[in-house]
Amino acid sequence: MDALTPNTEHKKLFAYIGAGAMIDAYDIYVAAGVSAALVSTGFAGVHEIAVFMSMTFFGMLLGAATAGFVGDKFGRRMSYQINLAIFAVAGFAAALAPNFEFLVGTRFVMGIGLGAELVLAAAILGEFIPPRSRGRWTAALGILVNSGLLFASAIGALVISNFGWRWMFVIGAVLAVIVWLARRRCPESPRWLVVRGRLSEAQAIVERFEAKSATTLETNPPAPTTATNSDESPTTSKRPFWQLAVLGTVLAVGVNMFVYGFISWMPTFFVEQGIDVSHSLAYTTAMALGAPGGGLVCLLLINKLNRRTAIVVFSIIVIPLGLAYAAAQSILMIVVIGILLVTAIYTLVTFVLYSYMPELYPTRFRLRGTGISYTFARGASIVVPFVMSGLFVAFGIFGPIGFVCAMAVCMIAVVVAIPIETRGRSLEEIS
Repeated sequence: MDALTPNTEHKKLFAYIGAGAMIDAYDIYVAAGVSAALVSTGFAGVHEIAVFMSMTFFGMLLGAATAGFVGDKFGRRMSYQINLAIFAVAGFAAALAPNFEFLVGTRFVMGIGLGAELVLAAAILGEFIPPRSRGRWTAALGILVNSGLLFASAIGALVISNFGWRWMFVIGAVLAVIVWLARRRCPESPRWLVVRGRLSEAQAIVERFEAKSATTLETNPPAPTTATNSDESPTTSKRPFWQLAVLGTVLAVGVNMFVYGFISWMPTFFVEQGIDVSHSLAYTTAMALGAPGGGLVCLLLINKLNRRTAIVVFSIIVIPLGLAYAAAQSILMIVVIGILLVTAIYTLVTFVLYSYMPELYPTRFRLRGTGISYTFARGASIVVPFVMSGLFVAFGIFGPIGFVCAMAVCMIAVVVAIPIETRGRSLEEIS
């Protein structure tokens, strides 16, 4: 697989994975617009919204914890399809919720599917793409997933204002059913098949990809790019699993705190400051332009910067932008600085979740390792809505922003303390 050039088979695989990941991202960000609508219509209060978001994350924790074990034991395809089916069924149920308690229950079930999807997407794609191209493809996946924020915000601004919040769940569920049907053609990972001893099946899939490739298995592949000299020592040294888990977990928790501790609360912050829900969603949609923008920044830099360097640089950038956002007074400055802040945050999200973290773990427990990191991140996400609501009530917008800045410092510290570089290296070489 490392010898082959990317071809139409890789593109079809990317479409299957990208479509499912974008739908799940859309539904994660649906919570922001729906929460503001629930508050404005009196269906729920601010503290009840914290329960709504936390139960979503609790479901995502369970999904992340189980998807990795299912995917490593029974196959990537099986785990991939189960989680999308769970999400679709629960989405239709959420649209029919007669009361807040029922909505919270369905949101928990939806969270199981959401938590599984993002564990699987980048890890599976990385197992098919050769190392010299892996960064660009995973960054492109990040652009699609990050676009879920813009997609959900734009649709929410139109749909919620005119038809109500229930239709947001219907849209996501219908799209999930369509993708589930299309994704039945998705191939199993040959790397996983080899680990399970199913060599003939792995060979058949490799030959299927080889048939469309400009490079054959008999051709010597181009040597993958290597990390810079300053990174040679840390990248070639053996490291125990616990260090990989600590590194991946702190980074996953950090970017999740950025997204769910700040971005998902943006519409509610506006509403609580006296701005009506329509204008709140419009401002959030404008700021959401930074989400695909962050993925694009990552795509442009992915082969120019080492993963570790990029994570440190953009973690540093988040801090002054966050403080400037909290201090801004006019709506124009809030939106402009907000776009820059969201861009920086989603550049980090793309580098961490779609490029760096899935590359850290060996194939035999790649999904379990990724799942462990996501599980801790989701666990932190269960608590953070209550923390954010408390900080906002006590300190205004400076409270949540200060929390985001503290997480950026933690991310910098762990990347410096455990220096592992993965850029341009074969997954087997890394492991």
